[in-house]
Amino acid sequence: MPLTVSKAASHEGPVYDRIDEALRDFPAYQRFRRGEMSRAEFTTWLAEDAPRPEDIGLDADQLNLSSRFPIDERAYVTAALEELVGAGLLPRAEYPDAEFDELRRAVAERFAHGGRSTYIFPEEARLLFALAHIVAPARAVFLGSYYGYWAVWAVPGIAAAGGTATLVDIDPEVSATARANLSALGMAGSVDVVVDDAIAYASNVSDVDLAVLDAEGPKEDAREELRDKAIYGPITAAVTPNLRPGGLLVAHNVLLENLSDNRYFAGRIDDNRRQFARFETHLREGYDARCLLSTTEGIGVYRRKAAA
Repeated sequence: MPLTVSKAASHEGPVYDRIDEALRDFPAYQRFRRGEMSRAEFTTWLAEDAPRPEDIGLDADQLNLSSRFPIDERAYVTAALEELVGAGLLPRAEYPDAEFDELRRAVAERFAHGGRSTYIFPEEARLLFALAHIVAPARAVFLGSYYGYWAVWAVPGIAAAGGTATLVDIDPEVSATARANLSALGMAGSVDVVVDDAIAYASNVSDVDLAVLDAEGPKEDAREELRDKAIYGPITAAVTPNLRPGGLLVAHNVLLENLSDNRYFAGRIDDNRRQFARFETHLREGYDARCLLSTTEGIGVYRRKAAA
């Protein structure tokens, strides 16, 4: 039985674009994005005065994720990188942000979503782009890579360092989409796309400098440790021995902070804490520095211990 599956999608492209389009005509959203309304005030508007999500083409998760949007994507990433430097996870915070803007234009023009959607948000794309340039990994692996949308932002930094990236997903269809997009963007030479179970692949890879985790297990799997995001536990257990000392693990969907006492996220955070119990155990045992970044979906950055 497969141990990892890709995310289902009901709308094409970045979910951020759909949320922004649905809300952009509402004055409360406009004020929030300009920094004229506090996050707490906007969260209250979502709970009390916003339209029903189904009336504007969203679901409850998408509507509430808007309350986690940073006011200024670029400024947010700059601050996040400085936080990572302060935590000892990065040597510096500088990255070629002008090159990111060029890549964003290329992705908008050439990246084909093939009817699928992604919950990678703008600041999360910029952050991974910056991390890859700063870390300059010789070998990077993306475990649960789906159709490559998050990985594509890291490839330029990996290629600039003369490194290689491997995208791993158990779904051959999304893997084919990833290959086609990497080729369209001129990145295929630095990337290998592998159709495999993430746990099996992570158990056999070696000398990894950067591991990026965004897998999702079957929601109804009889084995609790493989269900939904609980699968982070066994994948981390598999990849950790194969990360170089000082190498980084970057995990998406680590949403464990309620930025504005949003009642909707209180339940989701409780569920995440339960699912991440084994993941947290492996982090305590194998990593000596960590930083939880409050991006829209939450990103954790962890450093492999210098001594195993």
